[in-house]
Amino acid sequence: MSSTRTMITKAAVAIGSSAALLFGGATGVANAEPAPLPIPIDGLHAPGLSAVQGISPAIQQAATDPTNAVSTLMAAAAVFAGDAVAPPDSKNVAAAVNQFVAHTPAPGAVPGAEAHLPPGVNPAHAVGPVPDAEPLAAPEVVPAPEAVPAPPPEAAAAPAPAAPAPDAPPPAAAPGPAFGPDAPPTQDFMYPSISNGCLKDGGNVIATAISVAGPAQIPAPGPVAGQTAYVFTAVGTPAPAAEQKLPLNVTWVNLTTGKSGSATLKPRPDINPEGPTTLSVIADTGSGSIISTIFGQVTTVEQQCQFMPTIGSTVVP
Repeated sequence: MSSTRTMITKAAVAIGSSAALLFGGATGVANAEPAPLPIPIDGLHAPGLSAVQGISPAIQQAATDPTNAVSTLMAAAAVFAGDAVAPPDSKNVAAAVNQFVAHTPAPGAVPGAEAHLPPGVNPAHAVGPVPDAEPLAAPEVVPAPEAVPAPPPEAAAAPAPAAPAPDAPPPAAAPGPAFGPDAPPTQDFMYPSISNGCLKDGGNVIATAISVAGPAQIPAPGPVAGQTAYVFTAVGTPAPAAEQKLPLNVTWVNLTTGKSGSATLKPRPDINPEGPTTLSVIADTGSGSIISTIFGQVTTVEQQCQFMPTIGSTVVP
């Protein structure tokens, strides 16, 4: 009898312990401190985002109907330009798009020879190879007519300013970014891309996007003449996953030729092996004025990230 009671007691203790582990574990999970919520992204955090989100779909629409691309994009930009309550950054983005799209090359102009850039961007440091400037010609000296009286003695004693030499080169341009001597000019997109909760701790991520007009050696294998390379970097993220679950795409329209297309950016662990996640693609855009939008998702080794669209302009020689 004693033996039987001992077995029953041990069984009860075992069942009770299992139940305590089961329900105690569940209770522990229920009472655990929740993971931090991503910081919301709105007009206060990204005042130019509304324009980018409104114009990016217009670029995608223009790619399906390139013959009406200019009117489509100008209409999209006008929505923000005429909105009295739109944030200044959104108006600036819309104005930059409108300026780029509205430009009509002069008859006989060579595609890519004139830079179509947002205000304040120096074309010598922004897009494509820039041809050497022609030397300044000496100003024509016109002799004074005889009827003009001689200057007073004080003025006559003052030395006349020396005229520039006929072969004097123009003043040197201000230095550009500190790239290597062989680095090609690049152009930043008009606004950064943002991903909500892309970091493992729930933090948001800002991504930069640039374009490189060919011919250039980077990003490898390098865009040739008539091509545009796109590079997208998610700042602060770890390395990219080997397999991207969903694509990050670029859609572009050549406003000079009416050509358009789309391409998928691929991970480039060779550029940043330990991160941040960097993706790139080279597109056959042709020469001309190219307006582009990058949008989609990126898979890092930690997270799946949805990135808001960004837009950019490039001139390809």
